[in-house]
Amino acid sequence: MRLQEEISTVQRAKCTWLKDGDRCTKFFYDVILTRQHRNSIPSLLNTEGRLVGDPVEIQEEAVRFYTDLYQQTDYTSTFPALVTKRLVSHHGNSLLLAPVKMEEVEDIVMKANPNKAPGPDGFSSGFFKRHWGVLKAHVLATVQEFFVEGRLLKEMNHTFLTMVPKKEGATSLADFRPIACCNFLYKISTHLMCRRMEGIMQGLVSQNQAAFIKGRSIAEHSLLAHEMVREFSKPGGMKACVKLDLRKAYDTDNRDFLCHLMLAMGFDERWIVRVRECICSPIFSVLIQGTPHGYFRSNRGLRQGDPLSPYLFTLVMEYFTCMMDTAVHSKRIVPLFWLVSPVVSHLIYVDDLLVLLQPSMRGMRVLSDIMEEFGRLSGLQLNRKKSSLLQFPVYTAGGESLRLGSGQRRAPSEILGGPADGQLRQRAGLSQLGRLCSEES
Repeated sequence: MRLQEEISTVQRAKCTWLKDGDRCTKFFYDVILTRQHRNSIPSLLNTEGRLVGDPVEIQEEAVRFYTDLYQQTDYTSTFPALVTKRLVSHHGNSLLLAPVKMEEVEDIVMKANPNKAPGPDGFSSGFFKRHWGVLKAHVLATVQEFFVEGRLLKEMNHTFLTMVPKKEGATSLADFRPIACCNFLYKISTHLMCRRMEGIMQGLVSQNQAAFIKGRSIAEHSLLAHEMVREFSKPGGMKACVKLDLRKAYDTDNRDFLCHLMLAMGFDERWIVRVRECICSPIFSVLIQGTPHGYFRSNRGLRQGDPLSPYLFTLVMEYFTCMMDTAVHSKRIVPLFWLVSPVVSHLIYVDDLLVLLQPSMRGMRVLSDIMEEFGRLSGLQLNRKKSSLLQFPVYTAGGESLRLGSGQRRAPSEILGGPADGQLRQRAGLSQLGRLCSEES
């Protein structure tokens, strides 16, 4: 009993840096209480804008909000012929579709963090590791069946949504980030899919993106963005700096567009069937104060917490790069640094975009049209409150600033997850850069 209590306490404390030797002490319980206080939801604003504190009303409001968020009736289901720059090779597809081996599955299980919270089925990775000798044949058969048939049991893809506040004292449901807690048996399959995709992503995704791509550095991208903004800040010349933020990026992805795009990129249809099953079959319940509520399906979005989601989102953003490169090659958009090689018209860090260009009525209109068309196809809409536009001279954008963002006349304080110009030498700026470096290691 004492050992079980200790394991449960460590899992609830979420202190991943602790190693063997630490016992169940007051430290763990202090961490648990702090986490519970930070993640508790004493009250919420309902759809009428009224603050409610009754637990039943909070539960109903949360289930209603996420049911609506992951459901859409007016999304695009027919797409034009998509033109992409890079294609998956025959060898790449062979790697993706190779038979599943015991060594691959066992390596994933043994390297998993045993202190991660379990999914809806209650079985953590630690359970699978401790009883691997008994379970391994059954687990291998389950993963192999999925890779052959492309089908999952609905119970296997049941998902808990944990509401993590984005800021202190959050009361609006829009200020919470839904983190998916998936069953570990499901995550074994998606971790294996990620390992196979890892080998082809570098050749498939442009250099404009560094996040989640093996061999690329997020910190280097942040430094490049810093240098671009520093050059932009120098006096003289016509220039525009556009920082674009996508609203509820993971939650609003058009799944049909993603699968259509993967087909255009040369992914084998059998692989796309597996991806579609992973992203389209989950059933959600919302965790409120540790208790699940609701039981609903969805028709859009990717789950934050699913190992597969970062790679799939990166592929969607690659199509934005294709649209931008087409506009640059046709000279409808002129990058600010068009004389350097390679030409850098924009950088992407997950749902954060930085575009530097020579401003003109035509160029700004083309950029606005690209964002609208990309949003129509992908389901990813611009968050105008968090987007900003800085330009010299200020009159060149006209009404396009209203379509692109707030039109604020100051440089962004943070770009691509790192500090903007002027902050890099400050302690806070260096801390941000250090955080990016530690995330990569």
